[in-house]
Amino acid sequence: MLAPGCNKPGGAAQQLTQAPTMESATGEAKCGVRSSSAKPLVVEWPAAERAALEARASRGLVAVRYQGCEMEVLTTCTANGTYEYVGLTQKREGVKITNADDLYAQLPVGAAGLEAKLERSGQLNVDMTIVGRREADAHEFTEQSLDGRCDEATHVITGLTVGAFEFYSGAAAEIGGGVKAGNVGVGASSSSSKELLKSDGDSAACSVASSSDEVAPEGCGALLRVEVVPIDKIFGGGNTATASNGGGGSSNSGPSDTGPVSADPKLDKKMRNAKLMATGGYLGALAGVGMAVYGAAFYAKRRDLLEAEAGTTMVSDDRQSNITKARTAQIVAWTGAGVGVLGIGVAILGQVRLKKLQNRNVAVSPLVGPAMAGVGVQGRF
Repeated sequence: MLAPGCNKPGGAAQQLTQAPTMESATGEAKCGVRSSSAKPLVVEWPAAERAALEARASRGLVAVRYQGCEMEVLTTCTANGTYEYVGLTQKREGVKITNADDLYAQLPVGAAGLEAKLERSGQLNVDMTIVGRREADAHEFTEQSLDGRCDEATHVITGLTVGAFEFYSGAAAEIGGGVKAGNVGVGASSSSSKELLKSDGDSAACSVASSSDEVAPEGCGALLRVEVVPIDKIFGGGNTATASNGGGGSSNSGPSDTGPVSADPKLDKKMRNAKLMATGGYLGALAGVGMAVYGAAFYAKRRDLLEAEAGTTMVSDDRQSNITKARTAQIVAWTGAGVGVLGIGVAILGQVRLKKLQNRNVAVSPLVGPAMAGVGVQGRF
């Protein structure tokens, strides 16, 4: 039996902060299985990456390449539109991460590089002071909405939460205990220290923020969280390239199948079918228009020949042939018009279905991004 004030080896706080078993964190928590979060925290990004995002957002809507737990800000591509700052009543929020599922859900972009840190410390924490948001004036985007070199763009950032934060590891548990008699006491206390990983902004500077602000207070404009929407794409290729430089190695993979990427093979197939449906509709509409134009031109030519013979009383073989060809041209023209209208209808249905399927799966396309252990790159085009 342990006497009062005697602790097991390692201290009570150390016992509280023992790392949870990672055996329960199956492949369901990994980047290749989990679809991209639509509202990831970015507090674990390197300062240079967050600075690049902040600078890019000041010039227009930011296009990114994003999938699973990798995101890259595309400096050569901009979406049409701007961000408007909206001041909020000051809010404080804490995020506690104790297992791999929480890690990949809350910090997908840097999750792979943080697993070892989580396992050692047992807990990761983010303390945030939120004072406002930068919101986009548009929320639906197609390839035509982008300016610049945007072949790799898959999402557009439509919202940025700003304020100040501290990102640290360790539970910072405080334990006290013992027996005291008079001025003599026997006891022990134990504490688990925390390790500061990242911080940005000054919570003291945030104290002056108000909901009427048109800009964030000086020293309180750090980026905390981003919100993204997928770019609607009608046509696309299917090359995949992968490279990593997180631990000194790199790899490349060759061409892959066409179509969007998701965690559900059945959803992938439905999205490919919807894309083929839209593409086939547009091609059918184009063929129909061609038929209609050809038929109308051929009919006009035969009509001119018939009008030239209008004063004759004899029905020549050429006139009868021209009548037959004019009627055929009319049929071709009207058939082409019908095919064109039908093709447009099919294309619209395919595009609407594709958009609905994309909304069910945010990670629709290939992407890339920074992790704390280095820079990872993965693409599917």
